[in-house]
Amino acid sequence: MATTTIRIKKVCEWCGKEFEAQRCSTRFCSKACTDHAYKEQKRQERKRTTEAAVITAQHQKKTLPLKEQEFLSVAEASHLLHVTRDAVYKLIYRGTLKAYRLSSRLTIIRRADIETMIEARPYERKPRATTYIQAEGQEVTEFYTTQEIMEKFGVSNSWVFAQGKAHHIPKVFHRGKTLWSKTHCDRVFAAKQEVPQQEEWISYTEARAIYQLTHDQIYSYVKYHGLRKKKVGKYTYILRSEIDAILQPPTLK
Repeated sequence: MATTTIRIKKVCEWCGKEFEAQRCSTRFCSKACTDHAYKEQKRQERKRTTEAAVITAQHQKKTLPLKEQEFLSVAEASHLLHVTRDAVYKLIYRGTLKAYRLSSRLTIIRRADIETMIEARPYERKPRATTYIQAEGQEVTEFYTTQEIMEKFGVSNSWVFAQGKAHHIPKVFHRGKTLWSKTHCDRVFAAKQEVPQQEEWISYTEARAIYQLTHDQIYSYVKYHGLRKKKVGKYTYILRSEIDAILQPPTLK
């Protein structure tokens, strides 16, 4: 069998010496270097396996006693759920997991509440994507994508989902996209609310420009002085006369 005459200059990955190889896939200059590299690879595999076993044993050592405890701290709950402490706090803030704050530095969680949270949220596989859905006793076959709604009605992505939830707009997932019922979207997004008169009401954006204030400052004025406000769509309006009364300079009598 004829051998190739091609010679490729390479550097041995084990000893670092330069050599000529006949194949592009050759990594070592000799059988000795190949054997050394193979043994080192096996040593590293055994090392990773041992380290993983130690980590698992340490975790079990921490979690096994917790399975018998009725009350847990946030750190202990994170060990039990295999998540970070921040993840546990997010579950608490969302109301998903019930917790009890006994003091500014002590928060406890009942193990029974953790089990209740898990049992109340079993994994549900999403149904296969379809191009039609049943809504209000009728079959919906015409849809908008989220992007189409944003472009047609001039709204933001978050506003689409907020209105979809508020008005229970039928939707379906198809090929990674959310499709919304065209009929329901036309009814919800096309029905524009009446905009307040500009001479009486101004938006937060207009107030910032007129009075040279930040959004937080306007929010503080509205909250502290109890100013009347009105939300139209995604914009919040306040009475100009009321904000003028607060910010107008004092007059001498």
